Amino acid sequence: LFGFYQISTVLSSTYSARLPDKYTSWTDNLANAISIDWSGFFLPEQCLGYGMRLLAVALSPVALIALLMGTGIALRLYYWRTASPRPKLWAEAALGLLDLTPAGLVLIFCFVPSISASIFRSWSCQAYTISPPNEPLQQVSYMRLDASVECGSDDHESITDVAVGFIVLWPVGSLVLFTSLLAACYKPLQAKTPTALTRATAFLHREYETTYFWWEAVELTRKLVLTGFVLLIPEERAFLRLVVATLVCSCYAVALAAVRPYKRVGDDVLAVATSLVLLLFFLGANWTTIFLGIEERYQGADPADVLGFSSLTGLVNSMIALVGAVLIFFLIGAIFAARRVAKLPTFRLVSTKQLPELTLAHGLKWHLFNSHIWST
Repeated sequence: LFGFYQISTVLSSTYSARLPDKYTSWTDNLANAISIDWSGFFLPEQCLGYGMRLLAVALSPVALIALLMGTGIALRLYYWRTASPRPKLWAEAALGLLDLTPAGLVLIFCFVPSISASIFRSWSCQAYTISPPNEPLQQVSYMRLDASVECGSDDHESITDVAVGFIVLWPVGSLVLFTSLLAACYKPLQAKTPTALTRATAFLHREYETTYFWWEAVELTRKLVLTGFVLLIPEERAFLRLVVATLVCSCYAVALAAVRPYKRVGDDVLAVATSLVLLLFFLGANWTTIFLGIEERYQGADPADVLGFSSLTGLVNSMIALVGAVLIFFLIGAIFAARRVAKLPTFRLVSTKQLPELTLAHGLKWHLFNSHIWST
């Protein structure tokens, strides 16, 4: 659900999708409320150029995560001083790093889509026509988030140069980090022998079937493409962004339905449902963009002749009704699936109501199940 929200809130800023304010005002306010652009707390945005704001957005989470990791190492070394006998210093420091790795991964998971979107918006420009009517078209472009910077100027190039470095740090770096950690967990997970690393990185793989333990890297790739990399498509081809996003959502929804990577049936159903709803959002954004394009570029043309809707509100309301129908359909399906699974004779843990995960300690090969009825 959090990933669904992270993607759906960038429809207007990343894809230039225009909807009536009554549909987007609450999502925009919520997106601003959870934004990590903390530079505005110290100085108004007008006093800081986008380059300085980008530095604050991209580096403040890095400092927070580094402080977190350093705290874990410091705590381990504090207790290492009084330990007897003392283990190796580097081994104890590594364990300190792993102690707070789960919290660090959660922060990266939360921050990386919004930070990546901020980075890629360095290339987001708005074009303005400056040529008089009936003369060759001339346009000048300015950054959407800093109208004082002309796109293509030296000031803009300095911002994009910084953004390239942050692309390596955040979108690419987080994807490489997740993939590397999951690859390192491959053998222990397949052998069902938990290690300190698999326990520290459980946030990345514990919700998935062992066969698809790597799915979180696929999910991160999808979020990065939909919230960031599509901004590399020029603004004058903004509709192509919607086409790419629609294709990505279609392929991902089909893959989810075919693979079903989650351990819980309810999670599989919820993942497919949110993917289809997101696909409908992008289809709706396609249609509203076409509607407004016809209305604005072809004087006297009626969008109803092409789309069958005479007003934008009617089009949006129809999409909302369709989304609601899809959610109800999947809710009914989830209820029936849960009831069917509940009737199967299986062993479940009282604490979690889920199947027990049978793991083997190092050097062991067998499990023992001892069944006993006290009444006998």
